[in-house]
Amino acid sequence: MKLKSVLTAVALLCFVSTQAQTAKTPTVDEILAKYFETTGGIEKWKALKSFTQTGKANQQGQEFPLTVYAKAPNKIKIVLNIQGTELVPQAYDGTTAWMLNPFGGGKDPVKMDDEMAKEIKDEEFEDDFIDYNKKGHEATLEGTEEIDGVKCYKIKLVRNKNNPKEDITEVHYFDSENFVPICQVTYTRSGPSKGTEQRAYLSDYQEVNGLMFPFSTEIKTNGQTQAKLIIEKIATNDITDDSIFTFPKK
Repeated sequence: MKLKSVLTAVALLCFVSTQAQTAKTPTVDEILAKYFETTGGIEKWKALKSFTQTGKANQQGQEFPLTVYAKAPNKIKIVLNIQGTELVPQAYDGTTAWMLNPFGGGKDPVKMDDEMAKEIKDEEFEDDFIDYNKKGHEATLEGTEEIDGVKCYKIKLVRNKNNPKEDITEVHYFDSENFVPICQVTYTRSGPSKGTEQRAYLSDYQEVNGLMFPFSTEIKTNGQTQAKLIIEKIATNDITDDSIFTFPKK
């Protein structure tokens, strides 16, 4: 009887343990809730309407001052200073996507064609995971995977899955302990490199006005580092003049 009781107890313990382990696997919404809680709270993220990031971009061993302006709902401007000359690889004022490349033989800014502008026009300022269902996106947990030795929850995000716009698939890896994204996988949607996987490795999270931002981003294509972005300062809700983004007129 004693042995039978012990075996019964062990079986019950194994069952309880298995149930506990199963219960430890969070749902997509639980992971995202933890993410927003850890990084400042979803209400603070919803209240974020603009930011300016300043720092440096390192590419092919060369370092350039970098400034990123962004404002809701979808305005953006990236500025590099190369030997005193301003380069704008991409900008969008909500209507026109444009660029300025004095090193490419053009002293004046030019509008991007539809193919080049596709990706920048589809980006939103607000985090895609905020009210993702209402936006028509689909988020699914694809299990766990290690990224540089860190166990992560792998979440596939299909933007526009449930609305008429073009589907855009991304993969986001969230640190299973801290619930912050440490890697984001996107795929080039236009040009000769269409379909190419690009990975952004995020690190050095720091608090800015109650929100946690990654201050370091390493961008890799096919496993090769293309650029490293080191942010030195971030100002939030600071942009009141939208002319920063406007396509310059002659």
